[in-house]
This record gives sequence, C-alpha cells and structure tokens, in this order.
Amino acid sequence: MSLRRFLVDPAALAVGEVALAAAEAAHARKVLRLAPGAEVELIDGQGRRARGVLTRLDKSGAIVRVEALEEAAPPAPRLVLCPGLLKSPAMDLLAAKLTELAVDQVRPVLTRRAVPKADGGGAKLTRWQRLAGQALKQCGAAQAPEFVPPAHLAQVLAAAPASAGKLLLYEDEARTSLAQALPGLAGAAEVWALVGPEGGFTPEEAAQAAAAGFVSCRLPHTILRAETASLVVAGVIRFAL
Repeated sequence: MSLRRFLVDPAALAVGEVALAAAEAAHARKVLRLAPGAEVELIDGQGRRARGVLTRLDKSGAIVRVEALEEAAPPAPRLVLCPGLLKSPAMDLLAAKLTELAVDQVRPVLTRRAVPKADGGGAKLTRWQRLAGQALKQCGAAQAPEFVPPAHLAQVLAAAPASAGKLLLYEDEARTSLAQALPGLAGAAEVWALVGPEGGFTPEEAAQAAAAGFVSCRLPHTILRAETASLVVAGVIRFAL
C-alpha cells in the first residue's frame, strides 16, 4: 500500500520536525484515521518530497519527523499549456487533470470566442492552486503547475520563447494532424501548446499565432470539447516526446 501523502508549505519542508497545516492534520486524524508511528510522505508542490513518521497526531495538530529529502527531476520537455479561458467547472477539471499530466505551467488565454471574462484572476488562481494540490496528493506527482493569470492572446504569444517548440490546435486546419506535427517538437527543451475555447480560435487568431511561430494542427475524426482537447494535447506531448 502506498504511503499517505500530505502537502506542506515549501518553506516548512526540512529534515527534522515538520508541522502539518491544520486542514492536513484534521484529514489525517478524522478521515484517514492515522495514528502516531504511521509512515507518511510529504510533498511541497515544487518538486521536493520526503518520507517521515507521524510523531504526534491529536486535536492540537500533527508533527512529522522527516529524516531525508529528495528533489524529483522535472519531466522533459518543459510543458506550457495555453487553453482558451473556459467556464469554471471546465477550468477546475483542467487544474486537477493537468497536474496529473505533469504540465509545468498553465496560461489561460482570453480570446474572442471565450465565454468567461477575466476578473483579475486572484480568486480563480487560488482555487486552481488548491485543486492542483489535492491532485498532487492523489497522483503522487512532485510538482503542481504554475497558474498564470488569464491574458490576451497577443500577450501569450509574445511570452513564448523563440527557442520553444510551438503548437496550435486548430479545428479548421486542413493539412496537418497532431501526429504529423509532433516530430517537429522533438528535442525541444520547452513546448508551448495553444488550445482554443468552446468556440475555437477565429481565423484571425489562428493567423496571429502562425505568425508568432506556432505550428497549426488538428485532431482527426472528431471535434473534442475544449477541456478534452487540452487534456489530449498535454497527454500526447508529455508521454510521446
């Protein structure tokens, strides 16, 4: 049986005694029914993990004795997913599932056909980070994606490094499939992938992305929901390159 995992503040994770946050301690005691002496795993969401032993678990909190830390090597290539901003349930799903797929950074894009509008992003970012933290504990990944506030397409295109592999999933692409575009990403240290919102990209937005060096491609046979397309692209890039 795998060890129970708990998320801790990066500044708190160190060899020695580590106190769990109140919510994590309550979960260990009330839901998992752990007891002092149980072996557990701690993760900080930024690539470090540790094994330890619960030395105290009661109503006042929980203490874990950490004896060793390890730094998990990030998967390659670095993956930046740029989905068109979706309604809250779909974005919440992506926050969890893109964590499982080891996406490094998520940059929601404000496009012409996006239904929701930016609201400053603070509350949404906090929620996405919380959902990613929950997903980390379930899937065992060492690092959660960095969530960047929603930005307009031109800003996202300008942020992509010139050396990065760049992919645009576009349903009106007539010639190139995702499978045909993948070899062009081989060897790239960093890959940026653009996926449209519910209504897809406009032809003008697709042309704007192409001018910025993004290779347009499509999925054959069917048009997927926007959140499904994001998961497909992330999974293919993460596991096929």
